[in-house]
Amino acid sequence: MYQKEVWVALKAARAGAAVVRQAFGTNLDTRFKSDANPVTDIDHAAEEHALNVIHNHFPDDSVLAEESGGAAWESGRVWLVDSLDGTVNFIHAVPHVSVSVALWCDGRPAAAVVIDVMRGEELTASKGGGVFSGSNPIAVSTQLELSHSLIATGFAYDRNVHGRAYADNMGHVLTRAQGIRRLGSSALDFGWVAAGRYEGYWEFGLQPWDAAAGILLVTEAGGRVTNHLGGAFQLGDSGVVASNGWIHDDLLAAVQIAPPDHIK
Repeated sequence: MYQKEVWVALKAARAGAAVVRQAFGTNLDTRFKSDANPVTDIDHAAEEHALNVIHNHFPDDSVLAEESGGAAWESGRVWLVDSLDGTVNFIHAVPHVSVSVALWCDGRPAAAVVIDVMRGEELTASKGGGVFSGSNPIAVSTQLELSHSLIATGFAYDRNVHGRAYADNMGHVLTRAQGIRRLGSSALDFGWVAAGRYEGYWEFGLQPWDAAAGILLVTEAGGRVTNHLGGAFQLGDSGVVASNGWIHDDLLAAVQIAPPDHIK
């Protein structure tokens, strides 16, 4: 089921990734959507290439994309696209950036692709069809203990205002986990939980396109995704926690010790 949609998502993500890859390490015209939220012409160009593929194959479907906006995701067939996840890394020529494309049907994930642009890894998933790295099936880690787990996180673009609160929250996880990584691409954070490289990941302030593909990758790989309060995660929730499932409750408990005051 949804095999054509996965194929189109992969084709769209590859189109965006080609634009990003070609421009990597070049001089960029950088602007700021807010004090800590940069955007480049490549963000827009990659998105245009990805959206053209989707429109060509599914002209009647709706789209919600980071740079051009679009439809609400709660009903109908909606493609959610982040054509350059990790723009700050991209600007600084740090080779950890991704393209994320997902289809949601009536408020639920149906197909998902995340491409690690510079490493070339392609992660794909369909509802009920499992998750793959290339042609190889992947699954979450079987680690049972948070103290032996590697956990990923990220910081929202309001970190210049709430940075101390995020740091305090992170400290409570850091004292309980084996280690924490902050690499700068939420789509790859989800993807690496699905691939068993991380045992868990949490973050506040994600946008719908940041999480749309990753949720399906993790759940189809056997993992668990909730909001930071432990309820069913909805796109646009204030916080997300994703894990291999085994450490989920312990990770949630650590995240909940000192949530940032501005997070509901």
